[in-house]
Amino acid sequence: MTAVLYAVGTVAGLLGTAVDPDGSDAGAILAAVILAVGLFVVLVVWPTAWEVATKGRSPGKLALGLRVVTVEGAPIRFRHALVRGLVGLVEIVLTFGIVAVVVALASHRFRRLGDHLAGTVVIRERGAGADRAQPRRFVPHPGWEPWAARLDATRLTPDDYRLVRSFLLRAAKLPPAARNRLGLQILDRVLPRAGIDPSAAAALGAWSVEAPLVAIAAAYQRRFD
Repeated sequence: MTAVLYAVGTVAGLLGTAVDPDGSDAGAILAAVILAVGLFVVLVVWPTAWEVATKGRSPGKLALGLRVVTVEGAPIRFRHALVRGLVGLVEIVLTFGIVAVVVALASHRFRRLGDHLAGTVVIRERGAGADRAQPRRFVPHPGWEPWAARLDATRLTPDDYRLVRSFLLRAAKLPPAARNRLGLQILDRVLPRAGIDPSAAAALGAWSVEAPLVAIAAAYQRRFD
């Protein structure tokens, strides 16, 4: 990164000199503009584009088995990466990382300021607990989109979402009877908070207990998009 920044500064100086070899204000202004644009591209645009393209894995995070996801466990989008990049200019570049370290140490999940403002968290993809940390964006099953659109996810708590998400990620490994019983119990808990009569749980589960839960998880994630 230091070499790249040095190269940007050198190119800006050379172009400014080439445009105005006498060293007047025009050349200095041009060099300053090129330098500012170059620094913005290197420090914000490039990291943002990389994180969006790799779904939260910078080269350093890739090497360490880390990934940035939303606090709901979904892959990050452009908005999340851009906020992290812009805030990183202040908390990492301008303060030499001091602000980032202080905020992270005071955070329960070791989140820096950019993570708090973007609604993201860094997770470990390899090692202990990696399976639980896998990012997942839920999409309603075909035909369930209108039902999912009617859900009121504003009253769902993070604990409700984590319960639904945990069940969905493990449902395929459960015996059918246990999967259906546990899924209906979770529906009984979360349906009232999603604005649905809990008496509908059995009827919904008759189709597939996973389908309404996937729709609920998708509605919750949609709140933070």
